[in-house]
Amino acid sequence: MKIKQVVSLISITLVLLTSCGERQVKKEIKEEKLNAEVEFFKHFKSLEGKSFLGKEVFVAEGVSSWANLELVMTVRECRDTIVYIPFRVGENTSRTWMVIMEDGEKLRFRHDHRHDDGTPEDLTMYGGYAIDGGTPFKQIFPADEYTCNMLERICDNEWSVEFSKDLSTYSYSLKKEGNLVIQVDFDLTKPL
Repeated sequence: MKIKQVVSLISITLVLLTSCGERQVKKEIKEEKLNAEVEFFKHFKSLEGKSFLGKEVFVAEGVSSWANLELVMTVRECRDTIVYIPFRVGENTSRTWMVIMEDGEKLRFRHDHRHDDGTPEDLTMYGGYAIDGGTPFKQIFPADEYTCNMLERICDNEWSVEFSKDLSTYSYSLKKEGNLVIQVDFDLTKPL
């Protein structure tokens, strides 16, 4: 009888320890993801008010190239929860990237497209939330439900924004169905 009680007690203890361990691991993973997103977000602060020249380093065949256009990103404003980054392509000033920290724990990337008069374009505010596995230097944002509902053909888009480890380069890229479509790199060592 005592052996059965001891075995039962050990079994119950192991189940409790295992379930507590799983919760602890999940909590640690969530904290690691949050820390990576927070650290990534902080990199923008030192760039506030500065503009940087970009270069198209890749464009897929059949996609309009920006290689002959001046590409400039400006880290216009860094608030506690949002960073505004206007992105000029030649004379086109309709684009602003937004990096948003929602509820202090969810990183979101948005494309805000505006007409010259400041009114929103029909296709605007698309983007997504950072996926697990991001680092303090790179975050990946697959199209979210809002984006998919807006325009189904961009539902398989995935945007990556990345700082080089020495913070000398900022890269923006778009993948579609897992294939790289375009990548633009900005030299952060030479503000305009």
